[in-house]
Amino acid sequence: MMTFRKISAERSGRLITAYFTQELPDPEHDFRTQPGKVPDADGGRLTSYYTGRDGRASWRPGMRPEIAAALGIDPKTPPKNAQLNRLFEAKRADNGDDWSRNARKISAYDLTLAPHKSVTLAAEFAPTEAERAAIWHAIDRANDATMLYVAREIGFARRGHGGEDGANPGEVAWVSFRHDTARPTVEARDAGTGQTYLIDTPTGGDPHAHIHNALFNVVVTEEGHVGSLDTKRLRSRVHEFGAYFQAQLADELRRIGIAQQYDANEQATVISAVPQDISDFFSKGRRNVIRAAKEYAAAEGADWAHMPIDRKRRILSMAGLAARLDKDKGTSDHEIWREQARRLGWEEKSLLGTPAAPVGTREQRYDIAYRFAARHLAREFETAAVIDHDKLRTYAARGLIGTGIEGGVKDIDHVVALIEQRGLELGGERVSLIQEMRGDRLRVTNSAQIAIEEDLAIQAARASGDRSGALSDRQITEAIGRSPLDFASEHGKTQKAAIYALGRGGALSMLTGVAGSGKTALLSPLVDAWKHDTRYDTNGRRVIGIANAWRQADALREAGIFDTSAMLPFLARLERGDVDVDRNTVLVIDEVGQVGPRQMLRLLQVQRDTGCTIKALGDHEQAQNIEAGDAIEMLRRVLDPEDMPELLSSVRQVSARNREIADLFRGAEPEESDLESHEFTGAAANAHTDEENDDDVRNRFHLKEVRDAIDMKRADGTIRLVGGDHEEVLQDIARLYVTRRDALVADGAGLRRGRTKTISMSALTNQDAADLSRAVRKILQERGEISTHEITVQAIDQRGETYDLAIATGDRLRLYRRTWGSVDGKGATVGNNGDVVEVLAHGDAGLRVRTKDGLVADVEWRRFRDVKTGRVMLGFGHAMTIDAAQGLTSDEHINALPRGVELATGFTSYVAESRARGTTWTMISDGATFEAVRNQRPLGDTTPITSDDLWNHVAKKMAHKPYKSFGTDLVARTRKARDARIRELIALGRMQETLTKSGRPYGREIILETQARQAERLHKARLAEIDARLQVMIRNAPAVMTGAEQTLRSQRAAQVLGRRPPVPSASPGAAS
Repeated sequence: MMTFRKISAERSGRLITAYFTQELPDPEHDFRTQPGKVPDADGGRLTSYYTGRDGRASWRPGMRPEIAAALGIDPKTPPKNAQLNRLFEAKRADNGDDWSRNARKISAYDLTLAPHKSVTLAAEFAPTEAERAAIWHAIDRANDATMLYVAREIGFARRGHGGEDGANPGEVAWVSFRHDTARPTVEARDAGTGQTYLIDTPTGGDPHAHIHNALFNVVVTEEGHVGSLDTKRLRSRVHEFGAYFQAQLADELRRIGIAQQYDANEQATVISAVPQDISDFFSKGRRNVIRAAKEYAAAEGADWAHMPIDRKRRILSMAGLAARLDKDKGTSDHEIWREQARRLGWEEKSLLGTPAAPVGTREQRYDIAYRFAARHLAREFETAAVIDHDKLRTYAARGLIGTGIEGGVKDIDHVVALIEQRGLELGGERVSLIQEMRGDRLRVTNSAQIAIEEDLAIQAARASGDRSGALSDRQITEAIGRSPLDFASEHGKTQKAAIYALGRGGALSMLTGVAGSGKTALLSPLVDAWKHDTRYDTNGRRVIGIANAWRQADALREAGIFDTSAMLPFLARLERGDVDVDRNTVLVIDEVGQVGPRQMLRLLQVQRDTGCTIKALGDHEQAQNIEAGDAIEMLRRVLDPEDMPELLSSVRQVSARNREIADLFRGAEPEESDLESHEFTGAAANAHTDEENDDDVRNRFHLKEVRDAIDMKRADGTIRLVGGDHEEVLQDIARLYVTRRDALVADGAGLRRGRTKTISMSALTNQDAADLSRAVRKILQERGEISTHEITVQAIDQRGETYDLAIATGDRLRLYRRTWGSVDGKGATVGNNGDVVEVLAHGDAGLRVRTKDGLVADVEWRRFRDVKTGRVMLGFGHAMTIDAAQGLTSDEHINALPRGVELATGFTSYVAESRARGTTWTMISDGATFEAVRNQRPLGDTTPITSDDLWNHVAKKMAHKPYKSFGTDLVARTRKARDARIRELIALGRMQETLTKSGRPYGREIILETQARQAERLHKARLAEIDARLQVMIRNAPAVMTGAEQTLRSQRAAQVLGRRPPVPSASPGAAS
């Protein structure tokens, strides 16, 4: 894998050098000419001797004279610390002069390449120094090959400010530093001030082979121009370079006869003889160091939580692995690792064998690599309509890990060419790839995606034009009159207008509503009106509620829709013919933003075939579907305004201030002028392409809104950076949850009579939700609310993650599927995926639980068990993921971010910040946020990190909305072209509806018309070439009919058609 980080030129080069050289002094001798005189350190002398390079620091191989002269380097002598000090300050190594007239803020880029942990352990535990050196030599050679590739791709000298004037190719230089240990950074909280510090521990890390390559930010062109690197090429291709390193390493390991295979994610080469459990053991450095430090403190009779930071820092510097193993403090890490490995069952033996040649011919290997890449790209296209072309190269390189990459970069080029020529298989269908430039990036979509999006647009336009099943104003008015809802307020009037718009809309219409706007409530009069509509059936219309999750679908019962289903089971029932849908049916789809384009298209096809009515509700600014494309955005583009009513005000939050905060997290729709003011234009656009921001200008506009919301929450005391290590952060959030739960219970009934106030808690990942639930459970168990008499069962979640689950009376458990049990001796549904139940008792037969509706149910263990694994499908229930929380309402909510905001988006943040009627508490890890900000800065930058820096980082992450791309937008180069294409699709949809009403068979006509338009767009160049050839053939073809024959045929045709034949302008003979 490869990572990279900037190195600051404005700080002390000495500190950077000390970091990379691990504070080793200059070599007294050149090991290349005097190998026996190089000092030894943990076998370093022999490794250097065997590999032919100094692990402390070595110049790039084959450095060109022009770049060496520009940097003041003598490549024939080893790097000295004083030279490196100057270079890291963007100065010449020999005399300290600046590299060029233009001062640099960035002196270099640290490109770090690392093998899989199994390769590290094979080298670390090798039975001989020669074998250890052989493995390190393989790593070195793979590193060199990769850096040469990187140099070829990014070795362009940028001209002008930020590269505004383009870039020219040139020569580059780097220096490599070999490291064999990961030194973890841990969080520690000062008990006195509550402030969290990041401490780099000098001991106690894990074995971790990696090479730092400091690529200097200077390029010398053939003309002698000295410029800076064009790093935008680096940022977009870092994964490809990492894959290339893995492929080169696999080849090198084959040459020394080491058996290997892919890792679980098929991204790296793994040495087969190294057990996975041993690799896992040596991959937990940060947690091990913190645990060892706490154990050391306890052994000394001290309480870690109440220690001042200085004492914690001293313990972290001395405890390490030795304390954990009860070893002497003088024992080295390497000796401790070997002892641990022996305890884990490591057998010390040679892994070297007979060199292995690549299997099969070169063409066969290309074909295998192509099939590997095609399989992974097909998975990419399941969730993304458009991807970067760089991903083709990344997967091609990963495919070559298993086959060999003898041809180097040319092998990647060849496999990519095969992908472009052959296309892919998606869902059993062969599809071609379509490529277009977007800015300075080559982007790729596929023909199947475009066909789905266009068909979706056509069917949506067609359905919206069908008003045969619409409700009349009279029907709606009567239903509103029967409703107990009050529409007198301003918001009520808006709701009432939305009811009319949705009810009298076509066979497809959509209500967009912000979180808490009362979308479900306003359905009640419409459901009543549909049930009173007897035009197709004397019993009224049949209304079916559908949503992505069962819990969301069941929420539609509040609107009077009692026939509900999750989306996937409903579609499965449709395919089996187990559900009847006809023109009397109304399908109500809630949270339509989570519905994928394929699912929406299938429902529209059902509408076309049956004449049913579809009403969709959702919000484009909340959590989106995981499938490629964006159904709700396509509907927004196609539907007429009267078929898209909006509710942009909320009634969920009780206070106006909380409503304002929630609105800011959602964001207003920016005007064109607002977006233009945030655009980078002209040559300046190129200067910003390597920045870590999203291309979508809407995110830059939304950033200020989120920062304003955060400032309001800071003033209210409802957002906090929580100090301490990860475990302490979890504990603090859990304590807040229990404290607020107690306060709400004590506050008595809520706004509705007889209802106890509630609190909910969401997290970004299943792991965080589980960790938070465990932390809450621990507190409640200590308080006696959860029994200490517990059982432990083997459990699994819906994603296949396995874990041990402790269950006791009083526990809250989440269900991961629809679960059946017995209520009062009768079979009943206990809950659906996402529902939480309370454990009342457990036994050999199963569990007795209280459902969300307050019913007591007995559930046999078999009802919980996963068919494949036999594990129970249960999880911890005090916290849930944000996706599961969408649609939830509670009195208070905790937006828990115990790992910081790195995985947050504008969509998830808005959902989490809009669940509560009252206060939403936002709890963010201080240490994780501080570390993220620090890591974004150049190495060596010692500028103090301020509170504003932390909150700006939080705002940036919580504002970022990764809107899904459309394949059709990639083909339409401009907004004008896109709008024109949408108009075409709408016209096709309306044509289909017109043909249907007139009784004409529209299917063949629409299919041919659509296929012709798609062929014209996807294969425009090829069709133009064919047309040109046909024109030449027609012009050059000999006459196939004489003039006389043409006249006779015209006369005959006229007689058949009953018309007078045309009078010839010349005699038949004249034409012959």
